[in-house]
Order: sequence, then structure tokens, then C-alpha cells
Amino acid sequence: MSESLLRVAFIGAGKAGTTLAHGLRRAGYPVVAIASRTEASAERLAAIIPGAEAFGAQAAADAADLVFVTVPDDAIAAVTAGIAWRPAQAVAHVSGALDLVPLDAARDAGASVGSLHPVQTLLGTASDSLEGVTFGIEAEGWLREQLLAMADRLGGTGIDVPASARALYHAAAVMSCGYVTALLHDAAALWVRAGLDADVAVAALGRMAEATAANVRAVGLYSALTGPIARGDAATVLAHLDAIDRAAPDISESYVANGRRMAVLAGKSDKTDPSTWQALFARAQEE
Repeated sequence: MSESLLRVAFIGAGKAGTTLAHGLRRAGYPVVAIASRTEASAERLAAIIPGAEAFGAQAAADAADLVFVTVPDDAIAAVTAGIAWRPAQAVAHVSGALDLVPLDAARDAGASVGSLHPVQTLLGTASDSLEGVTFGIEAEGWLREQLLAMADRLGGTGIDVPASARALYHAAAVMSCGYVTALLHDAAALWVRAGLDADVAVAALGRMAEATAANVRAVGLYSALTGPIARGDAATVLAHLDAIDRAAPDISESYVANGRRMAVLAGKSDKTDPSTWQALFARAQEE
């Protein structure tokens, strides 16, 4: 089955390249070549991908039908420009924020260009799962069809994300990942300042965040809202604000900003009057 699939190479052996290489290999794609900024990194990844060999960037590109340039965003254009591409092959990056302009050198040489961005936080391990992941795709013609099919074979779903949508699309992904991590950091810090164990905080609050995300997927954003703002419990929120101001004033801004947004969402679901909460938060910040 793999003989009918595109031969794939990776230039870049970081988290994204490692996860995608493992996923594509499991999906039946022949991953034939790995290149990286350092020879050791390429050899390390090639050693754990059956059938892959470590090469320099040009040799890796020459060996494949589809080359993923999985280097940091600001290096994609330079890496692409340093390779002699051929018209029959395809080149793709995995950046969520960038359009296809950094691949112009490959396009100018006649290669097809595109992007395949997994909407998923990646650790760069063999155990990273791409099952159920949405992939943002920008490409045209046969490469678009190949990337959509690739997302499907990985167990995910491909969606078209044109250049005009990239910034907002990626901002949303960052908010759903890095921003959630920052919020959990602040939440765990409150437990620690209350005298509770940091490891217990991460385990307990992380589990709650997982359950919340599952509820959002199951019943929708508005129905999943819980907590004192959704219940209209102003006394509890005021107690929170007082305690945070005394023990963790650096986290007050985060609590208030997120509280205001939650009040807006709760108001849209008719669970509470958002203007009441906005006034409460404004008074709290003035005191």
C-alpha cells in the first residue's frame, strides 16, 4: 500500500517534524529522508523511523516526492531558497501563522507548494497522537488533494485555511494552547500561595481543564459554562478578588480579564447580566 503513496522527507527534526514523521510512517507513507541543522539531530530521528536515512538538505529533497520544511518559521524562506527544487515535487511547511510566500523559491522552480498545520500541541515524541486532529491546509490542485488525503490517513480532518485567514486562525490556536497553559500557571500559583502543594495543583487543575475542554466539545461553549459568574454568585467572586489582592496581586489582572470575558459569554447564554459583572469588576479595580 505504501508504494502508491508519496515518498516523504523532512528538513527539520524538531517537535513538529518528529511527530509528523512518526505519524506519517504509521499511516503507511514511506518516510525516506531526514535532514536537520545538525547531522546528529537528523541521525537521531532517522534511527527511529524505519526506512529513513539522514542526509543533507539537498540530498533529502532529492530523495522525496513531498518535502516538509519543519524548521522555525523565520528560517523557512532561507532553507527553501538554499535548495534546488524540481518541477515534479512538492514542498510544504507546517506553520500555522505563515502563508506560502516563504516557499516562493520552490514555487519559482516549478514545485508545488502548500502547508499542513496540525491544530495540536506537540511534544515531539513517537507517542504523540494525531488522531482526531484538525489540520489547516493551504495548497492548490493535486497537492491540496494529497494533503487532505494525508490528514485523513493520519486520523484527522483537513480544512482549507487561505492566506487571508492565517493570522486569526493561528491566534485562535495559540489562545487554545499557550494561553491555556499560562492561565493554568496562574491558577496553580493561587493554590501554592494558599499553602497547597504545587504538584497536586498541576494534577488537579490540569484534570479540571481537560474535563472542561471535553464538556465544550460535547455540549458547546455556552452550555459548558460553570462557576460563580455563570450562577450569578457575586459574593463568591468578591471573596476571590479580595483573597487574590492580598495574596497574589500579580494574578488579579488575569482573574478580572477572564472574569469579564466569561460574563459576556454567560450573558449571551442568558445565564446572567454581563453589565452587573462589568460594574463589579470595575469597582474592584478602583478599590
